[in-house]
Amino acid sequence: MFPDEESAREWFEAVIWPDGRQCPRCEGTNTYETRTNGSGVPYRCRDCKRYFSVRTGTAIQSSKLPLQKWVGALFLEMIGLKGVSSMKLHRDLGITQKHAWHMLYRIRTVFAPAVQAAFKGPVEVDEMFVGGLARGQETTVP
Repeated sequence: MFPDEESAREWFEAVIWPDGRQCPRCEGTNTYETRTNGSGVPYRCRDCKRYFSVRTGTAIQSSKLPLQKWVGALFLEMIGLKGVSSMKLHRDLGITQKHAWHMLYRIRTVFAPAVQAAFKGPVEVDEMFVGGLARGQETTVP
């Protein structure tokens, strides 16, 4: 689905800016494309005069890994019933285990507020007992 870096960048832009490109700092829409010259910062805001890219203000901001690797990591983390381990990610994406662990940390940090919101209020758990007596204490049944 993402044969090159350009297609991955276009997908990220469509997800991050569904209503069109927007500056992540001042939220202005008066932006234009620049000549990157390999700097990786393809846009500039006319309002705040700052450069930005699809990475700016996201969990992948300071990452040097290609966007294709990030798309692959997101996909593998989302389709796994229990997520994915950093060792599997390292093997599947062809990156070091250290990079894979850091990518998963960032991905899970981004999704943490949504997961925590699901557990607000009463939570019902079936067939589970939490608590009990401290070690060495006996119960007396009347």
